[in-house]
Amino acid sequence: MDKGYVWFALNNSTIDYIELSKHLAKSIKKHNRQNKICIITDKPVKHEEFDHVVVLDQDYSKNQEWKLNNEWQVFNLTPFKHTIKLEADMLFTSNTDWWWNYLHQHNMIFSYHVRCYRDTIIEQTPYRKLFKTNNLPDVYNGLTYFRKSRQAQTFYNLCKDIMLNWPVVRNKFLINCHDEQPSTDVVYALALKIQDPLNELRIKYDWFNFMHNKNAINGLTQAFINDQYLYPMQIDEKVYVGGYKQSRIFHYYNKSLPEELNARIF
Repeated sequence: MDKGYVWFALNNSTIDYIELSKHLAKSIKKHNRQNKICIITDKPVKHEEFDHVVVLDQDYSKNQEWKLNNEWQVFNLTPFKHTIKLEADMLFTSNTDWWWNYLHQHNMIFSYHVRCYRDTIIEQTPYRKLFKTNNLPDVYNGLTYFRKSRQAQTFYNLCKDIMLNWPVVRNKFLINCHDEQPSTDVVYALALKIQDPLNELRIKYDWFNFMHNKNAINGLTQAFINDQYLYPMQIDEKVYVGGYKQSRIFHYYNKSLPEELNARIF
């Protein structure tokens, strides 16, 4: 089966997403035998962990600090027939080779409702008030599977239309949305609601999910700094957060975390 992992890696003024991508790629190859990797970026990059590097022909986020407006292009740019789309600021903590046995049977699979460090399902967060107001599906683009299919092509065409016509979409289709730039999660949710308003195509796998390492998701107030309080560390090549061993994909918010983890190996 022609399959692999894909994500966008576009640096901005403060964050080196290429460097973060190297950590993610190493974690995938460490845990998985099925580990082909492709990054999509805006300049040629060479690194032994990347099996494919796709350079954008047209960068729709060239003048933006938060570079998200290219994400709809993933359907056309992925070199794989079966793709798991990720985000650069993630780490794998366990083997996921067996996922493909289930995923390849479907056109698209989305991750719904993230997990906290205790592996508790988090269905509502203060970060998603717009979702609740607009009754949008609680999907996360950071972990998405699709195969080359009409369903996936239609979905990403919708994402393209939403992103490239954002001011009109924001004002005509969403309630109380004041975002100057579309976030990929909102675009995914709106495209999915348009394509499948009755959830007839929805497939939810409990295991197809990730841990989101943010304050409010982890139940912490602003009085606590997430990583100082929970102190992520590595012990015998396992990742622990707040004393809990992590087995899901680890989506971190603190971009220096990979280096901090490397300094906390016991």
